[in-house]
Amino acid sequence: MKTKYFIEGHKAKTDYSYEDTLILDDENSYPSEEDAIKKAKEYFEKDGNLQLIVIYEGFKMSPKHGTKFLFKDKEGNLEIVDSWWKQDSCY
Repeated sequence: MKTKYFIEGHKAKTDYSYEDTLILDDENSYPSEEDAIKKAKEYFEKDGNLQLIVIYEGFKMSPKHGTKFLFKDKEGNLEIVDSWWKQDSCY
């Protein structure tokens, strides 16, 4: 099966113990990481509450394997970084 990409969006934490930040769980899958990034940018434009978007690969109901993080920096610029899960493993 071909890898699919999914999007989850989170609001900012109100304090360090607050973990319930999920506000966007896109039910769609995307055929490439680039397509998912493009859609994530659209979500940032539409929803000012979004602070972090995680793009993950795999299957919707399988364990999540994040590939990219998208977030706004202090100046409001969109940053895109590789997830630490995307690094080569030492196995």
